[in-house]
Amino acid sequence: MQSRLELWQLNYFVAVADELSFRRAAERLSITQPPLTRQIQALEETIGARLFERDRNGVALTPAGSRLLPEARELLASADALLARARQRATRNHGLRLGITTVFDAALFTWLAPALQAQAPEIRLLQKRQISQQSIADLRRGALDAALIGLPSATGELAVEHLFDDPLVVALPAAHRLARRKRISLPELQADPLFWGQRRLNPAYFDHYEAVFRALGYAPPRVPEPADHHVLLGLIADGQGVALVPSSLQAMARAGVVYKALKEQADLRIGVAVVYAAGNPAPALPLLLETLRARYRPAPTASPGRKRPPARR
Repeated sequence: MQSRLELWQLNYFVAVADELSFRRAAERLSITQPPLTRQIQALEETIGARLFERDRNGVALTPAGSRLLPEARELLASADALLARARQRATRNHGLRLGITTVFDAALFTWLAPALQAQAPEIRLLQKRQISQQSIADLRRGALDAALIGLPSATGELAVEHLFDDPLVVALPAAHRLARRKRISLPELQADPLFWGQRRLNPAYFDHYEAVFRALGYAPPRVPEPADHHVLLGLIADGQGVALVPSSLQAMARAGVVYKALKEQADLRIGVAVVYAAGNPAPALPLLLETLRARYRPAPTASPGRKRPPARR
């Protein structure tokens, strides 16, 4: 039996307590259910008390679990705050902490670090790949200086600068009946299960596309979308469903999967934005913003006009 509590086990415990479902907690944590169950059991052995009761009606906290939950939340929040302070100290000298959304292909922003280094070699760009909502939460608590996120997202008081749009395409099994078509209309996929993210991961994004789907008359059966794109493509190749993904992800070639443009492309696109807290004192933040603006929002060049004749004196 282990002799002390582990923070990651407490994180698992809080996830199960929030969801009151081992299956949903495992999906939230991006792990499978058996290791989650084993770690909860190990935590119960360490504490010496059962934390959950499970029966046909579901999962419920025991009295011991109910007492532990607020203390676990407090301890995890303290650990997050400690980590944020340590990172701030570590990056105070020309460090820049940047969150990058996992919704796009990781290669989309590989140009950024070399571009910053070319202008200011002393800058250390610390990148954190995670979902947009986590980056927004990290910005609010000072754990990041800026983030590249997908829109729509609930950004509240943060400064948001739209950079570009990435149209959605549909990823199909290569054996799909429409796989030979150049472009597909979304309602043609009505019968195909759609891999789709859960609302809690990004409520603004989820609600926006639910409205778009209703307007298009698109209501397919839904299946949970795995967090890992490679796993998602493997399931599509196996014929288990289709997915709407940013066009930049077409760089991830997978045998058995084809990508097709959508006729409703004007309504189906993800915005890409840089988000930051106004007044953030990070010395490298202005350079980051200037570099992104120069790449994605270059100033228009003046069209050559007819020269005016010199004025007569």
